[in-house]
Amino acid sequence: MFAHANRLLLKSIFRLKGDLAAGLRPPEKQFDGVEIAPFLGRAQAAITISADFELEWAFRSLRLEEQELMGVRTRVNVPIILRILEGASIPITWATVGHLFLESCERGSCGLAHSHMPRPPHNPHWDGDWYLHDPCTNLRKHPGWYAPDLIEMIRASSVRHEIGTHSFSHIDFSQETSNDELVRGELAECQAVMGKLGLKPKSLVYPRNRMGHQYLDIIADANITSVRHRDSTVRLTYPHRSESGVYKLYDSMNLRKGTGYDYPNKAKIFVGEAIQRNAAYHLWFHPSDETEVFENEFRSIIRHVETLRDQGKVWPVTMENLTAYCEARQKTKLTVERRTESIRVCLDSGYDVARYGVTDLTLRVPLPRLPTKCFIGIGSDRRLVQARPELDRTGETPVYLFDIPATASELEIAY
Repeated sequence: MFAHANRLLLKSIFRLKGDLAAGLRPPEKQFDGVEIAPFLGRAQAAITISADFELEWAFRSLRLEEQELMGVRTRVNVPIILRILEGASIPITWATVGHLFLESCERGSCGLAHSHMPRPPHNPHWDGDWYLHDPCTNLRKHPGWYAPDLIEMIRASSVRHEIGTHSFSHIDFSQETSNDELVRGELAECQAVMGKLGLKPKSLVYPRNRMGHQYLDIIADANITSVRHRDSTVRLTYPHRSESGVYKLYDSMNLRKGTGYDYPNKAKIFVGEAIQRNAAYHLWFHPSDETEVFENEFRSIIRHVETLRDQGKVWPVTMENLTAYCEARQKTKLTVERRTESIRVCLDSGYDVARYGVTDLTLRVPLPRLPTKCFIGIGSDRRLVQARPELDRTGETPVYLFDIPATASELEIAY
């Protein structure tokens, strides 16, 4: 009872602070009674989590011992984080500094590290070259600057995580510290080093949480489909599609210890609000944080998300896959043909699967009787598809859910 009262008090405080301000609602996508659900599986909210994976690159302006501590902590914490996520089968997005993909590097004949890379037009953080701190050695000598081993550990996890990008050298996307040439060069280098592993960056987290939306056209040209967005007022909203086709996924809260309150309770409040609104909740963290925060706060939040996932209320998903679903939903229209003992739903979609990736869509279909056979058409191919009843339905007409590929052309249901 005390815990419930405490949570209500916390919720009131967050509401007064404006932390629970209303964001975008899912666009209506209903066609003659058949709806494309806001989220896969007809979950009521999406849960995305991102890790700003940087080792020492983000801390170059700190004293050397503090900088090195961040690298050491990251190396201790990554296996712990992976075990927690594997225990709950929850995927996250690892926004990775591109230089971490390197096994080694060396200075050029000019004496500069990565002399082919453009430099920021202004650097307020330290004097000297942008790559001044790069040791230009290898993973064995300086494990705080290279991390192909940790990247392989993430990729080898039993959970399919997303490897996103955090720029190549942790640049500041602010207007005064960046320009078109820098952003293009950084993203191209990320594509090059990731491409050697067969990876393509689809999600970008701006370093230092300095928004770089002025570069969305360049970001879109690099085939990146989502960015993490920090807003001054809105923290819970349906993903926002920009004119360039890049989606803004709003930052809800960062992982830390609560000051005077239980921090997982804050997460439970925010997730509860997201469920009420059909919104996306986004938690982010630095793997360099104190280990205790992962063993306690992070583990508790993940357990809560796991419980809600198992109840069908939330969809834990990577930034890339949430964006793919939202784009497919946005680009798909339905035509419904009703017959005496069947219904045919035709999908007309301009979804760019090459850009956004493979995804399913969840259709909510009211049916007068239990379906007997259900087929989807993909080109000339016809496949059986499962129907499952919407368990929390309160209306008179039963509703059934169908997860079908966004590239399907039709769904035919006999009953």
